[in-house]
Amino acid sequence: MRPCFALLLLGAALGSYAVIENTRLLCTVQIHLPAKKAPASLPKLLLLSDLHSRTFGKNYCHLVQKIAAEKPDYIILTGDLVSRTMCDFSKIHRLLAQLSRIAPMIMVQGNHELDLPPKQHMAFCDVLHQNGVHLLDNEILTLNGTTFAGLTLTRSHYRTETGYRNLAECTAEEIRAVLGDCPPNTILLAHNPLFFPAYAQWGAALVLSGHVHGGAVRLPILGGLLSPERRFFPRYSKGVYQSGNTLMAVSGGLGKLRLFNPPELPVISVKTHE
Repeated sequence: MRPCFALLLLGAALGSYAVIENTRLLCTVQIHLPAKKAPASLPKLLLLSDLHSRTFGKNYCHLVQKIAAEKPDYIILTGDLVSRTMCDFSKIHRLLAQLSRIAPMIMVQGNHELDLPPKQHMAFCDVLHQNGVHLLDNEILTLNGTTFAGLTLTRSHYRTETGYRNLAECTAEEIRAVLGDCPPNTILLAHNPLFFPAYAQWGAALVLSGHVHGGAVRLPILGGLLSPERRFFPRYSKGVYQSGNTLMAVSGGLGKLRLFNPPELPVISVKTHE
């Protein structure tokens, strides 16, 4: 076989797989946290992150079926449920209406929600309200004995007028200024995982994040290739991380182009046997 023909076959196979991965695959990832490290009385959480414009079947049928099959106690929306260019939220309304029949939903905003024009942002928030979504905008909420905190970062944490250089840092002091002191066993929703050291210093027991899309392309050993900030090999791209007494689960997300990085729905629970 001639080398050029072999390369063509390899390219065709890779392209075919990429099409399947980006249009058909949807994985459920089970994350079992050790009881000694997890927040006390941790409920079963399903993490839905970075959906953007993906639908996964007509009226989100495949996505809803996957979520319903897991029977979560809470559905956690960690931002970028929409894209910044979206003006019509009727599809999102239908999705949330279906999810509201499965479990309570708790959400924090991502950079795409922050980038919505004021009129569109109000319309989006109205859709959340109509479907009973708890949008935590620098707020702390306790439901059935579980404490959730939602941190809303600013646009300057994601992008500046000059691009992705000189981005604002996030510190524990800044978190404390908007959320106060961290209550015991708090689950922190924060769209951007890159500030994990600050979240841990604030005192969160568990952090739930997304944003990095798993690094877009996953490479063996090296992990995620690129973050939305155009940084190669981001430190927190996908999976579970630990800093001191704080754990962080980062979803690889659902939307955007990806390779060797299927769309995923992490399901977080406590390991029953250690």
